[in-house]
Amino acid sequence: MALNDKIPSGFMRFEVGRENLGASVLRMSELTVEKTDDRFTGFERRVFDEIRSEYTLEGLKNDPVFSAYRDLYWSFGMDPTKLRVSSEALIRRIVKGQNLWRISNVVDVANLASARHRLPIGLIDESRFVGSLRVRSAQDGEIFKRIGGDEIECRGREIVVSDDEKIVCFGYATHDSEETKITKTTSSCLLIVYAAPGVTRRHVTSAVDMTCQMVNDWIDCSVSPPAYFFV
Repeated sequence: MALNDKIPSGFMRFEVGRENLGASVLRMSELTVEKTDDRFTGFERRVFDEIRSEYTLEGLKNDPVFSAYRDLYWSFGMDPTKLRVSSEALIRRIVKGQNLWRISNVVDVANLASARHRLPIGLIDESRFVGSLRVRSAQDGEIFKRIGGDEIECRGREIVVSDDEKIVCFGYATHDSEETKITKTTSSCLLIVYAAPGVTRRHVTSAVDMTCQMVNDWIDCSVSPPAYFFV
């Protein structure tokens, strides 16, 4: 369905028995997907410097935010040392001295925002989206195709995010779907900030505010007010 400027109150449903799961959804419309502005590189380097001064690979093991997602993954039979939540994977890459990928302004800003506030972010092309969001357990044998084309056959336990027809995110913002990825023709998309039990609502609100500011600074689009969904 096409969304109005305001995300409907029932747009996201949680169908798993985990208290305090939550997410924020915002819509980016009138969107121009293009190469990231060269000025973004300087801003990104400053964020990298902040992250590298604050975190070490050893210290990430005890970070309470990432521990919350690891505990969530273990509860669904998923090994978080092999299937890392996306925000931790991004910070680990930065701490190792590596840069983030250059995909597009939308993806690059979302990745940097995710690393900056440690919460995973998912992106969905709205034109390829059907119905509403569901956070549920995967079905046994269900096939998910991650961005890049690799297929994952679900065992029937994993936590996934789906629309009314298909999985749009495997894990809790670990892998976004090839079917709903952002492309140069995307004109509107959904940006989702995911929270695990143990992550405070204050942290989520701060992260969403930071992400909205980065979107406004670096992406040519109209942004809806964020909608919050918690179990």
